[in-house]
Amino acid sequence: MKREKKKVCETFSLHIYKALYIECVGTYEKNLMDKWWHHLFLLSIIPLCYSQGIPLTQPTLLPITPINSTALNVSWQFASPIYDQSTLIEVDIDFYEFYYNYGPVNYSVDYTFTPANKTITSLVENFELVNAFYYVCFSSNSTNPNTTVFLFVETCQLKQTCLRSNSSCPQNGFVVISQSSITSNSFIINVLWLQNLLYTQNATSVQLTNGATGTALSSTQNSTYINLPYQFSGLQSQTSYTVIITVSYIVFGQSMTNVMNYTVTTSRSSNLFHTGNILIFVVWSVLLSFVFS
Repeated sequence: MKREKKKVCETFSLHIYKALYIECVGTYEKNLMDKWWHHLFLLSIIPLCYSQGIPLTQPTLLPITPINSTALNVSWQFASPIYDQSTLIEVDIDFYEFYYNYGPVNYSVDYTFTPANKTITSLVENFELVNAFYYVCFSSNSTNPNTTVFLFVETCQLKQTCLRSNSSCPQNGFVVISQSSITSNSFIINVLWLQNLLYTQNATSVQLTNGATGTALSSTQNSTYINLPYQFSGLQSQTSYTVIITVSYIVFGQSMTNVMNYTVTTSRSSNLFHTGNILIFVVWSVLLSFVFS
C-alpha cells in the first residue's frame, strides 16, 4: 500500500475544497474576520453549503499512539450515517519520517470509502528507525454527486515512537521539561528543545495557573538540546505550583502547539527550620529541668 507521496493540496481544485470547508464551518484561522470583503464572501458561501440540504461530514482523526519503538497506531472515527450523506470519502494518510540528521522520507497510504464500506478505522504503520519522530497528516475528501459542495479536511499530528526497550513511550518528546534551582521561594523551569530536527521554533510561554509569567534567563545548549530557562520567584515555601508550558513550532509549513502541565514544590523555609529547632530545644530544656529538679 505504500508508494511515493503524492502532492496533496498542491492542485488548485483541492485548495478550493479546503478553502470552501473552512469558510463553511466558519473557522478560518488567519484573522480575516475584520475585513469587510471576507464577510461578503462568507455570506455567499454559507447558502451554497446548506441550501441543497445534503450534509457532508469527514472522519475525525483520533490521537495517534505509539505501539512500540518502531510503530504508530493511526485511528479515525466516521460520523453517524444519520447525519452523513457522503457517497464517497477518500482518505489520504501521509507520513513524514525524520530523526536528527536523517532527511524526510515521504509516503502515503490511501483509502476510498462508501456508505456500505467503512469497516477500516485504524492503521498500524511500522518504520525502520527506533524512537523516532513522525509527522502524520490525515486528509479526507467527502463528496456527493447530487451537490457541488466538497468537504476537504486535513489534520496533522507530530508523534514519537517508544524507546528501544519499549519501557517508555514519550508523549511530548519533541520538547522536554525539567526543573532546577528549587528554593523556598523560587525555582527554574527548563524548556529543552531537541536540536537537529526539521522544525522552526515559534514561541514559548511559561506561566503559573494564577497568570504569573516566568522570567526568561539566558539560553544554553549542547549537542542534543537548546535549553530555555524560566525563573519564578516570590513564591510561598512548601507549596506546590502547577506550571503551564505552551510551545509552538512550525513543521513542514504548518504551525503546531503543545500544552504541558508541570508541578513543582518549593522547599521548606530555612527560617522556619531554624525556628523549629529553637522551639524543640526550649521544649527539651523545660522537660530536662523537671526531670533533674
